[in-house]
Amino acid sequence: MDLFSKTYKKLLSKLSPLILIFLGFLLPLTSIEIGLRIYQALGYRQILSITPQRTTLRFYDNKTFGNALVPNQEGWFVPLTKEYFTWVEVNSDGWPDIEHTVKKQENTFRIIILGDSFVENMQVSLENRFFRKLEKMLNEKLDKNIEIIAVGRGNTGTAQQYIILKNEVARYKPDLVLHMFLTANDIKNNSQKLQEDSYLPYFELDNKGELKLIPHKLHSQRKLARFKEALKKLRTVKLILQARQKYFEYKKHTKFDGFPLEYHVYEKDWSPDYRNAWELTKTLIRASRDESKKMGADYILVTLSNNEQVHESIWEEIKNTYPEMKNKDFDLEKPDKEINTFCKKENLTCWQMLDTFKKYVIENKSAKTHNRLEGHWNQLGSDLAAKFLFNNLLENYFTTK
Repeated sequence: MDLFSKTYKKLLSKLSPLILIFLGFLLPLTSIEIGLRIYQALGYRQILSITPQRTTLRFYDNKTFGNALVPNQEGWFVPLTKEYFTWVEVNSDGWPDIEHTVKKQENTFRIIILGDSFVENMQVSLENRFFRKLEKMLNEKLDKNIEIIAVGRGNTGTAQQYIILKNEVARYKPDLVLHMFLTANDIKNNSQKLQEDSYLPYFELDNKGELKLIPHKLHSQRKLARFKEALKKLRTVKLILQARQKYFEYKKHTKFDGFPLEYHVYEKDWSPDYRNAWELTKTLIRASRDESKKMGADYILVTLSNNEQVHESIWEEIKNTYPEMKNKDFDLEKPDKEINTFCKKENLTCWQMLDTFKKYVIENKSAKTHNRLEGHWNQLGSDLAAKFLFNNLLENYFTTK
C-alpha cells in the first residue's frame, strides 16, 4: 500500500498542474458560454431593450442547388453587421414568403421573382418586402388576380438560380419570370474559380459552348461533420468561427490586386477570369430564358442597384479602405452597360433599376436606399424596387397583353 500511495501521490503531483491549467481554460469558457446564451436569449425575446444578436433560422444541404432554408420554420435573421434584425417565416417550400398552392387559381396571372438575397428581401418585414407590396399595387390596378411568388436564395448566382428555375419553379406554371440580376456579384458567383465555394453547384462550357454541370460537395459529407456541427452549437465556438470566416474572406477577397473581387466588376478592362465568367453568365441567362419559355412563361431580366453605384460616399469609403484601388481605372456602370449590350443583341427584355435609384438620391440628397455596411436595400430601397417594377409592368408589359 505504501508503494501504491507513493506512486499515486507522485502521479497526482504531475497531473495537478495540467488539471489546474485545464480548469483555468474550462471555467472561463463555460462562464462566457453561459453569459452569451443568457444575453442572446434576452435578445431573442427583446427583454431589457436587448435586440436579437444572431440568426436563429436553420439551414440544410440542398442536393440540387446548395445551402437552403429549412421549410416550415420561423426565427430571427441578423446580419454579421448587426445593422438590423427581422423576424422571418419560411413557407413549406423553403422560401421566406407566404404560403402558395402549387395549383394556380382561375383568372390568376402568376409571376415568379427569381434571384438571390435581394429577392429574399429579409432586411424588412414580410408585408413590407418589395414583392408583397408589388403584388398589392398590381391587384389594385388590374382587373385580374396577380399572384407573386418570390423564389430567392442568398449567396447564389445565375448558375444556382438556373438550377432552381428548372427544379423548383416549373410546377407552379408561371406566366412570367422576373429574373433579378445583381451586377455587384452575380458574374463572380457564376465562376467556380472566382467564387471558390465547393458547396455550391456550378457550370462550365464544353467544347460546343453548352452548359456542363459541376456537382457540389455537401457539408454533411465532410470528415467529422456531426462533431463539427455539434461544436457550432456552442456560442463561443460560433463567435470564433465567425471571426475566422471574416479573416479568411478578407484574405481571399484581397488576394486579387489587394481588394475584394466584387469591385473588380467595375474595372474598365476585365481580367481574363472575369471575362470568362461573363461569357458563362450570358449562356446561363439564355438558358434561363429558354427554360422559362419551355414552361410557358415570359422572361424578363431585371438588373438591380448596388450601394456603391448609388451612393458616391460609399464608393469613396471603399476606395479609402483599399488604397490599391486608387491605381485602377473604374466605371461604376460597366456591368450594367455590358448587360444592356447583351440584351439588345439577344433581343431580350431587360429592365435596369440603376438610373431610377440614382435619380432618387440626386433629388433627395440625404436619402439612403441601402444598408450602409452589408449593402442590401433598406425599407426605402425595397419600396423603390417595388415602384420600379410596378411602373414597368404596367407601362411595358401588361399594356401589350
